[in-house]
Amino acid sequence: MKVGQVVEFYLFGAREKGILSQKNKDKTWHIKVEDVTYPNVQTFKKLPKKKKDVPPWYILKNKK
Repeated sequence: MKVGQVVEFYLFGAREKGILSQKNKDKTWHIKVEDVTYPNVQTFKKLPKKKKDVPPWYILKNKK
């Protein structure tokens, strides 16, 4: 994933498309959708089992 790339991510359980705008040192991303920037978007291969560990917005990577 690179800055400027369009990605699908989950925002409060719904799929959205956004643009990666910044990568942080802790391997999270800032994603911009229209005029709103969502900070610290985590990337998961598989969601955590506990509901409380699932953030409100995240990227779910699929194996292809």
